[in-house]
Amino acid sequence: MSGSIQLGHIKGIPIEINISWLLIFFLFSISLAQGYLPIRAEGLSSQTYWIAGIITTLLVFASVLTHEFGHSLVAINEGIPIKKITLFIFGGVAQMEAEPKDPSSEFKITAAGPLTSLLIAVATGALYYLILPAGQIIGESIFFVARVNLIMAVFNLVPAFPLDGGRLFRSIIWFFNKNMLKATRIAVFVGSALSFIAIALGFMIIFFQEDFWGIWLIFVGWMIYHAGQTSYSQLVFKETFSGMKVSEVMSTDLHTISPDATLDELVDYFLRYKYGAFPVVYGSTTHGLVTLQSMKEVPREEWPNTTVAHILTPLKETMVLEPTDDAADVMMKMASQNTGRALVMEKNGELVGLLSRTDMMRFIQMHMVLGEY
Repeated sequence: MSGSIQLGHIKGIPIEINISWLLIFFLFSISLAQGYLPIRAEGLSSQTYWIAGIITTLLVFASVLTHEFGHSLVAINEGIPIKKITLFIFGGVAQMEAEPKDPSSEFKITAAGPLTSLLIAVATGALYYLILPAGQIIGESIFFVARVNLIMAVFNLVPAFPLDGGRLFRSIIWFFNKNMLKATRIAVFVGSALSFIAIALGFMIIFFQEDFWGIWLIFVGWMIYHAGQTSYSQLVFKETFSGMKVSEVMSTDLHTISPDATLDELVDYFLRYKYGAFPVVYGSTTHGLVTLQSMKEVPREEWPNTTVAHILTPLKETMVLEPTDDAADVMMKMASQNTGRALVMEKNGELVGLLSRTDMMRFIQMHMVLGEY
């Protein structure tokens, strides 16, 4: 997730905080210090409320982190490594390096999160009701943590993919229809419907009750919809290219251009071959990649006297793949880095192909037209 700061590692798992977390940290702290705590525990100084508000907010996010660790530890036990855990404005996410291999694993991994939150809610609630006196700031802070964890457990059980409830729903469908992709499609459809309902309710709250908290509901609905669509697209990529190598989807009909060619000559290439980029090669040496966008940045009157060497992206700054690389992993890497094209080269430096996201999208469309998915 872009804009994240790494805090360290716990059990070998990198822990990150996204910059958006600072906003919710501030909102929680100010809400507790100036609203909730002064009402629940009266007669204390403003400084005390602020200190308690900040500590309580940290406890809430420690609970979120524990929720994600619930997912992570079960995933590791199921043989799925965890890339990292990131806290952000809507909570947290444990990024698995692979999808669960069967519905049973997904169910166990997913259920661990809400169960962890429920256990924290029960433990802190019991502490409040059985030990800590009501009306005291420590007790009320603990009670707030209990309430948030109970809400988190219940909210995450809403069957809106990719929330935990949506993943549990998918695992059940997957168990019965034996097809993960179809199960995901159904879960995403249900999640999208619930997202649109949330967005509609948000607008109704704004217009009929004149309560701008409806904006929050709209934002949550939109985020769930967007996350569901993204998750489904990523799964389609992985399933389509599962077990395939770069050599099976790359373009081998290469048209290269010399670094000494002028931009006027490069224009002819773009018009003749209709490609958006060309490998730059001199003899047997590949120098990099030149794109239409880089040429457009040069004033037209300078094209006759400017060579490709002056505008190319050097090889060291170009994504370079090997023919044996896993196509699914490469696709995800290109998407995460917003890279449109990559050169495919043998270990000895020989250029053997060019891979673009357009090639991969065309490949996916062919499979869908042919009815494989």
